[in-house]
Amino acid sequence: MNILVIDDDSNARKTLSKILKAKGFDVEEAGTGAEAVVLCRVKFFNLVLIDVRLPDMSGLEVLRAVYGINADTVAIMMTGYASLDSSIEAMNKGAYSYFTKPLNMDAVLIVAEKALEKQRLSIENRELLMKLKLANEKLKEFDQLKSHFVGMVSHELRNPLSVLGESLSLILDKVAGSISEEQKEILEIGKRSVDRLIRLVSDLLNLEKIEAGKMELKREEIDVAPFLNELLIPYLSRISKSKLTLETSIPMDLGLLWTDRDKLTEVIINLLSNAMKYTPVGGRLALKVEGNKEELRFEIADTGPGIPAKQREKIFDKFTRITAEKQEGTGLGLPIVKEIVELHKGKIWVESDPGQGSRFIFTIPRDFRT
Repeated sequence: MNILVIDDDSNARKTLSKILKAKGFDVEEAGTGAEAVVLCRVKFFNLVLIDVRLPDMSGLEVLRAVYGINADTVAIMMTGYASLDSSIEAMNKGAYSYFTKPLNMDAVLIVAEKALEKQRLSIENRELLMKLKLANEKLKEFDQLKSHFVGMVSHELRNPLSVLGESLSLILDKVAGSISEEQKEILEIGKRSVDRLIRLVSDLLNLEKIEAGKMELKREEIDVAPFLNELLIPYLSRISKSKLTLETSIPMDLGLLWTDRDKLTEVIINLLSNAMKYTPVGGRLALKVEGNKEELRFEIADTGPGIPAKQREKIFDKFTRITAEKQEGTGLGLPIVKEIVELHKGKIWVESDPGQGSRFIFTIPRDFRT
């Protein structure tokens, strides 16, 4: 540890230096403020002991100059002309402590050791924070590269998968000729797998847009009740085939809503699909919508196994599955739903208890254009 003793009294200065050197410190001396400032410019001192009165400048001026050179330096003021005001001023200027002469060296050494330990911890903490900052910047850079790669690969996959899905649909519709029941069964398995891959690619593309801040909403005004009734038509047969029932409460006077039609469709279908996925045969689904002048409230409920409290806390996190069952899915649907709702300046949450089913509820303002 390097210590600088600044005192115009050469006898006092040398006595103090001798004691400090005996304790194993590397000590240098300065008889004036100017000399002390020069020494601090060429060498780092962990601790400076500054006499309040110097021949060329005040100790407080030296203190200010020392801190201007290196803020990590610890300063202790000392004087033979102590006053309460001067000690308060020194402490306000950043001095670690203040001693009157003649010095009690035991007390000075105790305070000096505490000051140096505090300094060491402060420097180590700052260095650690710098390392963490650099590591965080590298992680952000890596995350951006990852997102770019995922987006690029997803774009490349979507077109051929869509072509493959359409081709399988044409074969299943017997456009290219008749097929046997066995061939139909095999082709339907392939079609379901392709559809699942297309959903995965779409989720990854949506996620990439969200993380890049590129997801935009196409605002248009819709009549809510007709929109919802039309949206549900293709899914009624699917719900029936799953041996589930759907109850709806969609008043015809829900009125108008400014929204992104496709994004709102994605939110509702995603929540309904989740409800279907986790509801056992014979169970019930429910879609309830109500509103006032300011906002609309959507509720999608099921009679599934429910969600434990610990899982409800992280249900909207990326890649998180809402149950431990082996269900298909990426864990991206709900995070994307949450982002879309929040882009509409709305809120979404879940209410559930194990064995009591789940209710996903979201609200969005009627007009979010401003």
